[in-house]
Amino acid sequence: MIIIKEIKLDYITKIYGHASLNVKIRGNRVKRARIDVFESSRFFESLVKEKKFDEIPSITSRICGICSASHNITSIMAVENAFGIEVGEQTRQLRELLICGEFIESHSLHSYFLALPDYMNAGSILDLAKQRPMDVERALRLKRLGNQVHIAIGGRSIHPLTTKVGGFNQLPTKEELKGLMKSLEQGKKDAIDTVRLFSSLKKPGFERNRKLVALRNGKDYAMLSGIICLDNVCIPPGQFRKNLKLERRLRSTSKFVTWGGKEYNVGPMARIHMNHRFLSKDAQRCLNKVKLNFDSPMDSNLARTVELVHCIDRAMEIVRNFKPRAEDGFDFDRLKKRKYEGFAMTEAPRGVLYHRYKLNKKGIVKKAEIITPTAQNLKCIESDVKQFIPSLLGKPHEKIISSLEELVRSYDPCISCSTHFLEVNWDDDNKKYSKEGLQKKAGMEQKI
Repeated sequence: MIIIKEIKLDYITKIYGHASLNVKIRGNRVKRARIDVFESSRFFESLVKEKKFDEIPSITSRICGICSASHNITSIMAVENAFGIEVGEQTRQLRELLICGEFIESHSLHSYFLALPDYMNAGSILDLAKQRPMDVERALRLKRLGNQVHIAIGGRSIHPLTTKVGGFNQLPTKEELKGLMKSLEQGKKDAIDTVRLFSSLKKPGFERNRKLVALRNGKDYAMLSGIICLDNVCIPPGQFRKNLKLERRLRSTSKFVTWGGKEYNVGPMARIHMNHRFLSKDAQRCLNKVKLNFDSPMDSNLARTVELVHCIDRAMEIVRNFKPRAEDGFDFDRLKKRKYEGFAMTEAPRGVLYHRYKLNKKGIVKKAEIITPTAQNLKCIESDVKQFIPSLLGKPHEKIISSLEELVRSYDPCISCSTHFLEVNWDDDNKKYSKEGLQKKAGMEQKI
């Protein structure tokens, strides 16, 4: 008699957003591992339509409260690509500094608040506050440091105010930079202590070879410039998008992105794999000591701590050498080079972020496409789960559930970022519903 078992995680805890995991097992074989994203679609690609180009950044920054700067700057760069705008070195460095602040905040939040409780057999960071108060204090200092960078460069701790197409509305003052440098120096010690802490923790022994994808430019630790590399093979920018396939599932509000039908992994492991030569000296020393296993998804937690050290070092370098100077303004009406369609690829904390816009001659958005890191990682997570489960069979149910959650969390998925597509086709009892039909079925009279 064939026994079919089912494992359900109706709500994956300690991730950003709402998703569930459903696994079906026949004997000792996993027949299906499926992530369902049931968070409501947020329609950002629709929200920016018919908006003027200079409205896009403030709208797209609301996609995520953690990665607001990444969405903001990537949308700006996509518009600049469409208009043929080349910004100066000062603007590039300030943007990189802002993104470094975002990495510091995001990586410290994930490492301490979401991942560390798993290793310590604790329910949450609140439990750890009693057991390991020094670790929690360090986590809060690093979080504040990320916020401080945002405030100094972006004007506030979330959703930047100072960024714009072609440059910045406002530059940081000498006093702000002086205070920031002092905090960065303290943060450097905290980051190195974070590497030591996570390198001392015992990790599950699961390994799986995955295709790693990240930006690379051969000049620095690519975050805001470069071309896509797939396992060290670089791909022309236009070719990258042509090979992407976007799967839209029934009963799921997220895109599931593959490269030619095959899953791949973006994020800290991929970045370090492609760009380890360009890590700061101290980050390289940390990397040499911890010896990342690029076939282990769980090592992503350790990779984030190495990036913490690098981002603080890079932020200190930019602040130390920064000399504010006036830059030429941007005048849309005087633009001569206009393609009216442009894209940008950057590295957000969770991996490659892609924005693409098509505008008319008045600078109004007619079409938008946003592909987030989590949407690119979802298929890879499912494959990991499918191969991880056989090693867990026979263990207590609670242990299986906690181990699966730990695996999913190692990707630091941001489900809210991934729910943006415009139309939903829902197959229910052999009937298909349009977006309007779904709203009617749910008793919603308003149209989105």
